[in-house]
Amino acid sequence: MTVDAAAVDSSAPISSFAATAPQASAVDPHCLPKTRALAESLRAATGRFAMVGHQDDTFRHHVDLSAADSDVKAITGAYPAVWGFDMGRIELGWKRNIDGVPFEDIRREMRRAYDMGSVVTVSWHSVNPVTGGGYGDNMAPGTVPAVLPGGRMHDRYLEWLGRAADFLVSVTAPDGEPIPIVFRPYHEHTGTWFWWCPGSSIEATDTTPAEYAELWQMTVEYLRDVRGVHNLLYAYSPDRSRIDMTDGASRRADYLHGYPGDDWVDVLGLDDYWDIDQDPATFDPADCHADLVTMLTLVGRLGRERGKLTAATEVGSPRGFAAAFDPAAGGPWVGYMLSAATANEWTRRVLWYLPWRNCEEADGGGAYGTPAPDSAYADDFRDFARDAFMRLSDTLPPLYM
Repeated sequence: MTVDAAAVDSSAPISSFAATAPQASAVDPHCLPKTRALAESLRAATGRFAMVGHQDDTFRHHVDLSAADSDVKAITGAYPAVWGFDMGRIELGWKRNIDGVPFEDIRREMRRAYDMGSVVTVSWHSVNPVTGGGYGDNMAPGTVPAVLPGGRMHDRYLEWLGRAADFLVSVTAPDGEPIPIVFRPYHEHTGTWFWWCPGSSIEATDTTPAEYAELWQMTVEYLRDVRGVHNLLYAYSPDRSRIDMTDGASRRADYLHGYPGDDWVDVLGLDDYWDIDQDPATFDPADCHADLVTMLTLVGRLGRERGKLTAATEVGSPRGFAAAFDPAAGGPWVGYMLSAATANEWTRRVLWYLPWRNCEEADGGGAYGTPAPDSAYADDFRDFARDAFMRLSDTLPPLYM
């Protein structure tokens, strides 16, 4: 499938192309006007372009960054089209999130992203509600049943959800309407490192897929029906590393392991570091690239089948594969990431790619999101972000009209 990205008028609301977009049922039939407009715009954009995202873009960047407050802007001249934030520790009533960023600063930057027309997405790395354990110490047997209705921690967990609700409606547009947010709770559930994880066929936990689905549905019902939060699109995002790649049936089954149902999900996502940040001395880059294309194809197909938006909700940095690509044919961002994003009509349905935050503790690894302005990969990243198929904040059509 060939997409003429230049044919899309970036000055016109993308909803003007809605007649060609697949229809999708919304989790919240009473979502606010701007949130509904964003969903319709993203449906219309599907297959026409993809967006460059970044987690904590203006909070964590390279030490040698000069004038710009964003690594993406320093290299490309524009901010990301998708801005990622995390509200971990909001559940405890803290003033700062899991990464030490003040929530007031997060609110300010969420509004800033919205004001420039970018998409805002929020994840939630909460502590374990039974033990209080944080990242790396987040698991404990029986945690999910404890917070479900009838569980001993249920009332306490509703208090946590109440604090989450307060935060999710705390950023408003000039007219007072809460800004649209792509909310990504309970992510990477096919793994074994968060209290909500049921795992997958590769490695299961004590949480069942049915319990995970009930947790998801309980959360949506509380936010939407009890607290009246109507500015959210809900994103489901399994972790790639625990998906069985043996055959199509296995991949599909593991991706949908714990899936709460089409009535409860707006965005089918994928968190994929596994196919992107491996050591080329151990993993064949060509095989990894093929698996990345396979997974993006699966997500795109499922999105089309189920009438859902699709996204690469977290991706690693492909710089470890740099030596595997001829610079004349494109470095790791163009030769690896962009070629996967545009591999076929199904991968082109994936609406955004969000590298993780540029934190110092991840320096030297594949989770270190975007290059520094003086990096050997800066030009390659610029070529990736400025490709005709990709969008930054300054090339997005209006999404909220």
